Amino acid sequence: MLIDSLNECIIDMKTVREMETASADTKKQATADYNFKQLILSLKQMIDEVNLAVENSEFRPSENVVSALKSFLGACDKIVQAGAANNATNQYISSESKKLYAVIGQEWVEYYSKTTVNILSLLDTVKGIILDESRATYAANKIKKAATWNTTIDNYNFLKQGMDEADKILEDLDLDKDSEILAFLRLVSAGKATILSLTDEILDWLNKENLANKIFLKF
Repeated sequence: MLIDSLNECIIDMKTVREMETASADTKKQATADYNFKQLILSLKQMIDEVNLAVENSEFRPSENVVSALKSFLGACDKIVQAGAANNATNQYISSESKKLYAVIGQEWVEYYSKTTVNILSLLDTVKGIILDESRATYAANKIKKAATWNTTIDNYNFLKQGMDEADKILEDLDLDKDSEILAFLRLVSAGKATILSLTDEILDWLNKENLANKIFLKF
């Protein structure tokens, strides 16, 4: 009889252990599913940011970035089809998506620098020769708002506004797009202007606009 009672206790303990294991597995699965949901939200935000940049600027992510995003979406779709997430896949998606986000950020910085370096330098040059130099400062500040990735749509809008305002400032100088004077100003802003750059047309313009005393030469 004692043996029977002992056997029953053993059976009961086994049942309890199985129930505890099942409960632990359920919690583990719930945690994996929750983490997967957070990854989906993070990926959605990443794609939304890329779309905002594309829609509000001439930025275009590389084919590698687009391909990687599609691969992530494919991996996520397989998890959804299976009906359950797992830690290994979650960790892979999390790790690789962080790397991809860094790559997108670098591509944006390269695009931004290539797009704005000349106009920012030119704004810095012309603010000393226009009547209201704050116009150039305001335009430059708007452009600089989008200097880093992970910006809001407002910053993309500021970038466009700043570039448009910069074009208007140059337009107000009443210079032809291909004029020697504008080319000279670009050389000045790039620090490449020399005495040889001072043609008769440029000297006449500088004197006419009373700007001769604002041009400095250095070795």
